Amino acid sequence: MRSESWRLTEGLIFVHFAIFILSWANREGLVALMLVPGQVTARPWTLVTYQFVHGASMFWFFISMLVLWIMAKPLEESWGSPRFLVFWLVATFGASLTAAGLKLPLFGDSGVGTSILLTFATLFPEVEFRLFFIIPVKVKYLAIVALAWLAFSSLQMGLLPGVANVAGMCSGYLFFLATRKLPTRRKIVFELKKRKASVEVQAESAKAEQRNQIWDPKIREAVTRAASGGVVAPEDEPFLAELDAARDPSITVCAPEEFGLIEDDTCRTCPGFAECGARAIRRAAEGEKD
Repeated sequence: MRSESWRLTEGLIFVHFAIFILSWANREGLVALMLVPGQVTARPWTLVTYQFVHGASMFWFFISMLVLWIMAKPLEESWGSPRFLVFWLVATFGASLTAAGLKLPLFGDSGVGTSILLTFATLFPEVEFRLFFIIPVKVKYLAIVALAWLAFSSLQMGLLPGVANVAGMCSGYLFFLATRKLPTRRKIVFELKKRKASVEVQAESAKAEQRNQIWDPKIREAVTRAASGGVVAPEDEPFLAELDAARDPSITVCAPEEFGLIEDDTCRTCPGFAECGARAIRRAAEGEKD
């Protein structure tokens, strides 16, 4: 079930696009968002904002946004926004705290994006995407390619600088593995609906039982009078009309011989009690027995 309000993933994509567009006008301003060694204490926000700073390549920027749109959205919809937020923060801080500890500069969302891709591929390995809108590729193979690319790009930067992105990827993925058995948002919503329905059914049953207990002695008396007189007694006509008015056409009642009045466990809480009671009175007047 989708909320009408924006989800976290959509908000992240909006921020990525906004900063990417603004960066074309002021590239120098991006330094305030990057994680710079020795300046983390003065600019603590960079522990999060570093990932919104992208290089000049439009291609890799749109690849990152596709990962968020196609893979992060289903994760958030399945887990719920709070759990996805924690997952995203774990991957985010996994990379930034590693970089800060090693006194390394950091920008881009390679670590976070790869953790999202790996998690999605683990949950839905057989899902296919059209690479370059042409070649069908299963996401499990895309994950292997992404891991290889992350390793290659990390080595290009130097082993030490690449550690931060790997730490981000591993942090997010390990969080997913540690919480994998927790119920998803969809399951929680389903269970809540089931419990609510159960409570409503119990309430309806209690209401029906209370009403049936009031009707039961009146039905017994009306049946006795109808059986002895061969007709519905005049004093019972208003009560018979009341039972007819309470009949629920959506309910299929049991056979006449199965009507056991209030002593029967099924009849006691049955919403069709009124129909069966009215039928019993008329059958008694006709000389038939339930």
